[in-house]
Amino acid sequence: MAKSVRVVFLGGVGEIGKNMTALEYGDDILIVDCGVEFPREDSPGIDAILPDITYIKENIEKVRGIVLTHGHEDHIGAIPYYAEELNVPVYGTALTLGMLERKLSDRGIKAKLVRVKEGDTVSLGCFAVEFIKVAHSMAGACALSITTPLGVIFVTGDFKIDNTPIDGKKTNLQRIAEIGAKGVMLMLGESTNVERKGSSTSEMVVGQGLESIFVANADKRIVVACFASSNYRVQQVLRLAEKYGRKVILAGRSMKGIVEVASRVGELDIPKGIIVDGMGKLPPEKVVVIATGSQGEPTSALNRMSRGDFNKVSIGPDDVVVLSSTPIPGNEKSVYDVINNLFRKGANVIYEAMNEVHVSGHAYEEELKIMLSLVRPKFFIPVHGEYRHQFKHAEIAKTLGIRESNIVIPNIGEVYGVNANSLKQHSNVTAGNVYVDGVVLEDGNAVISDRRSLAEYGMLLVLASVDLEKGILAGDCDVIARGFNLTDEIEQEIASTVRDTVNGADFDENSLNELARAVKKAVRKLFYRDRQFPIIIPIIVED
Repeated sequence: MAKSVRVVFLGGVGEIGKNMTALEYGDDILIVDCGVEFPREDSPGIDAILPDITYIKENIEKVRGIVLTHGHEDHIGAIPYYAEELNVPVYGTALTLGMLERKLSDRGIKAKLVRVKEGDTVSLGCFAVEFIKVAHSMAGACALSITTPLGVIFVTGDFKIDNTPIDGKKTNLQRIAEIGAKGVMLMLGESTNVERKGSSTSEMVVGQGLESIFVANADKRIVVACFASSNYRVQQVLRLAEKYGRKVILAGRSMKGIVEVASRVGELDIPKGIIVDGMGKLPPEKVVVIATGSQGEPTSALNRMSRGDFNKVSIGPDDVVVLSSTPIPGNEKSVYDVINNLFRKGANVIYEAMNEVHVSGHAYEEELKIMLSLVRPKFFIPVHGEYRHQFKHAEIAKTLGIRESNIVIPNIGEVYGVNANSLKQHSNVTAGNVYVDGVVLEDGNAVISDRRSLAEYGMLLVLASVDLEKGILAGDCDVIARGFNLTDEIEQEIASTVRDTVNGADFDENSLNELARAVKKAVRKLFYRDRQFPIIIPIIVED
């Protein structure tokens, strides 16, 4: 029998997003979450970033299934890209699987989806996984208590301790305490909001803030932008619309789709007749628009409204626009561009910096302390955060009596073996980023590197023809620059370098590609002295 349970970190550590962890014991592997990371400024043109699952594919015969903590993109978003390759059952609660099923359908893919309820336990190989209700910013979120042959591994997932949740379903602290009392070998704890002191604000407070906006703007049309997955936020807007005699327009394909899914699985109560397709003859003060685009996404409904090219809603001075979210790190500029454009159109824009129209779904420092105190793990690994978050979470764990030697801060690709007596690092596995640009890119790192170089240094196209019989350059060399200034002096130097390289080469008809590589290398050296690195594309053809 194996001496330890291997914990393999494929994403979600040292970063926020792309959550994916594998637990391995003997011939069994269990995957916890499989999410995406949103594109960053340093990944131009990329749609999404996935975890590298090379290690999982190499050991696919051991994989018993995927268990999901909840339905946010950073926890389920990579599954549609990998479902066919993995071909293993996926376990989650109703809304989680409803959202995943919609994403799979969009790509024409099917998967083995197995619905569970909070409190259920499923057996996957040597692992028994109990799904425990936790409050979060969407319904169906669960912590996982995973019983292994060597002890219990507790995964908090994304959570908060909300005493007044919209659906009345609180984090099941009693069950978590029971598990902790029996003994937990290892806890993987989310660290996102560890820097925030105190406790997070209840979702109910957002409803109160939104209601004050409804009351103060009874003569205005109200547009509320939020994450489509925030079913609690949408629920509160629907209730307020009914209370104040307004109809609701859903703006954005994902908003419509997820509202339909949440309603179908019983996680959203839609008052009869309240949702309409368009304005029709309704006066503005009788309408609420719930829109996608709280993160400034270029094709989202709110962004299009801010630019004036959304056909159903034209923003103007009679509109109050509420951004019920905070910008995800990296999205700040896009969000504030949208806000600026909305102000330019005369709308009154309300966002978190001005009013309490958003609360986080992630636990603050005091809530993280409560979770650690209830679970009482022997070993602790902070996850779901950048390094500073993990470090801070580790420091909190020390203050609660967990020995420093029993805490590790992992990096992506690292593997740790845990048993009742030790937590030790094993050899790393292949891990990192896989990039999606319409399709999964075969060599995404090279593509990203080229795009960065293009953005920073531009491109140089070198066109030359050769006389194969004489083995020399035929005619002049054409040099075309894009994205930087090409002086006559540099152009002549490039042309001279190309001529010397070609005329000094021993080539024949089968080696034009090799000659092009030699030209590229020689021309690139000309730019090294000035620390310039344009993309150089040599095109060498037969005369």
